[in-house]
Parts: sequence; C-alpha cells; structure tokens
Amino acid sequence: MRTKRFLLLMMITLMLLCGCTTIKSVKSKIGLGAPPPALRSLVVSADPGANQGAATYLDIVVTYSAAANAMLPKTGPDWFRQRAALRKALAKDIEVVSLQVPTPSESFEVELPKKTRKKGLAVYAFANYVAQEGWPVIALTPYKKVALQLQAKSIVVSEQ
Repeated sequence: MRTKRFLLLMMITLMLLCGCTTIKSVKSKIGLGAPPPALRSLVVSADPGANQGAATYLDIVVTYSAAANAMLPKTGPDWFRQRAALRKALAKDIEVVSLQVPTPSESFEVELPKKTRKKGLAVYAFANYVAQEGWPVIALTPYKKVALQLQAKSIVVSEQ
C-alpha cells in the first residue's frame, strides 16, 4: 500500500516538474481542460464578386493561452485595426497566418502552424470585408477539416 502511494506521489510530482504543457495535456485527456483544436486542414476559396471584387485579407489566428483568447476582438475590422498591437502584446501566445485572397480564387490549402495540434487552445479566422460592419470572428477550433468559401456578401464555413 505504501509503495502505491509513493508511486502516485512521484507521478504527480514529476508532472508538476514537467510544466504546464504536460498538465494541460493530462487535464484535457481526463476531461478537466479544453481539448486541443481538432483542426487538421483548412481550404479557402473566393467566388467571383466576393468582397465586392476586392482581394480579401484573411488572418488565421492560433491562440496558446486563455488570456490571448480573451483579448481577441469579435470582428474582422476590429482585428485588423488592432492587429499590430495584439501581435506585439501577445507575441508568444498567438501565431498568425496572413493571407490575401484574390477574387475569384480557386480552392487552396492553408498551411497551419505546426504547434496548432499539440499546443493550441483555439483557432480563429478574421476576414477584412469591405462592408463597414465587417464579418464576425469565425471559430475554427471544433472542425477537423474545414473549407471557407468567400462569397459576395457572406463567408460559408463547411466541414469536409
């Protein structure tokens, strides 16, 4: 009995010494923390007339902390206005893949940061549409394979 307690205590101590990543991983596996993003592939395309015929700036943002998630804006225009300051303030807590999608554009796959699957907490897409109200943030975290289709007045998100 003492041996089992000792081994359990040693395992807990080792996990604490290994750092937060191990603890986060263990917590998510036993249902105590958020699971890592499911996203494995992202395909983007733009229809003729998407974004009033202008190229669309699209940023894919991977977050690595809850603080980064809380600081992200809720719309594309807000993201693009604050992008430089947020990238500086959250330097190690986010990674950004910036795209400029011409109209029209055939489907192409976006290369996601390598740390997304193991260390990421969430994945978001921010589109800079010409319309003043912009487009709300697109949560990509729950999808495994997703396609974003930029249309004239909307963005269609579909699981592949």
